Amino acid sequence: MLLKNSPFYFFATAILLSLSFPSLSEEKVLYKKIDKNGRVIFTDKPVPGSKKVVINTNKNVMTMPKPKAKAKSVESEDTSETENLYEILAIEQPSNDEAIRANDGSLYVIVALSPHLARKHSVRLLMDGSTAGSDQKVPYFSLTNIDRGTHQLTAQIINDETGEVLQSSETLSFHLLRTSRLQNNRR
Repeated sequence: MLLKNSPFYFFATAILLSLSFPSLSEEKVLYKKIDKNGRVIFTDKPVPGSKKVVINTNKNVMTMPKPKAKAKSVESEDTSETENLYEILAIEQPSNDEAIRANDGSLYVIVALSPHLARKHSVRLLMDGSTAGSDQKVPYFSLTNIDRGTHQLTAQIINDETGEVLQSSETLSFHLLRTSRLQNNRR
């Protein structure tokens, strides 16, 4: 009989639990799809329009296929070869050509970035070619009082020491819908 307070009881329980779970070093395959409303859906079976996502449960790291033309490459100073500092640099939210209703003109922007942002780098957001807010150490921005209409967004990686633009994302467009003062109350 094992006593619940004995060290052997805890050791035996840990071994039994580890044997009852599948191996932690295997890879899991999921499928990611973004529906017409912009919601991200993960499933264990492929569906039309989904992309394969491999999860290595040993490292707790999710790897996705490299995006096509998501980031512009940076010219290396030592050689004429180009290299991407960040494998993924893209604006994740809002999606391209998305119509957003925000009567107060606010917008939340999320930048997808992999690997994590280096200590000496910041993320800069450009809206219509001008800096929107200040450079960030986190890949999200909260913008306010945006005029109605179509706007373009671009994310950039900035070297904090030199201020140099190291890498830029693909530019995307979104449409901000705000109620106009010119609209009458129609009933």
